Amino acid sequence: MLVYHPAYDAYHCLFRMMSIIERVDEVEIDKLKMLDFYILFPSLLNLVRMPRQFIKVKKDAENIRNEYHDPLNPVVTFKDMKHIQEAAIKCMLAAGYIDAEFYGEGVVKRSSKIIPLKLKSKMDEFVNDREPFSSFIIEKLSKFHLVGPDGLKSRTQLMEYRYDIS
Repeated sequence: MLVYHPAYDAYHCLFRMMSIIERVDEVEIDKLKMLDFYILFPSLLNLVRMPRQFIKVKKDAENIRNEYHDPLNPVVTFKDMKHIQEAAIKCMLAAGYIDAEFYGEGVVKRSSKIIPLKLKSKMDEFVNDREPFSSFIIEKLSKFHLVGPDGLKSRTQLMEYRYDIS
C-alpha cells in the first residue's frame, strides 16, 4: 500500500519553502528547513522551548490536529526531510527565485524574479489556511537566532547545536 505524506513530497516542499521565503525574504538555510518543518507540523511547536511571551502558542499547538499524522520521532523525520529540502532550495536557486551569491554564504535570499499570480495566490491560501501558526512561524520564529543557547537549534533540538560557534 502506498501512503502519501507531504513531508516526503519534493514539490510540496518547494511550494512550502517558496511560501516562506516570499514572506521572510532572507534566512539561513538551516533556519528555512526548520521553518518548513513547523509549517508542515505546527502541532510540534508544543515541543519547542519557547520564550515566556510565546507560551500561549505552545499551548495552542498541543490542541491542533494535522490532516496527516505527526511524526513519531520529530528529529528522525526532520533528518529524513533533509535531502528533499536541499533539493527544493536548489530548485529555487536554479529557477532564479533566490540569490546565488547569498546561497553560497549559507543564506536564502529572495531574488527580484516575479512569482506568477496564480502560484502567489495559492501560496497565500496555503499560509492563510495554517493560521495562526503560520504567522507565528513566519513573523516570530524566523526572527529567533539560529545558534547559541537560545537559538532555534537548541530550542527545537532538531539539529546539533552544542558545537556551533555563536
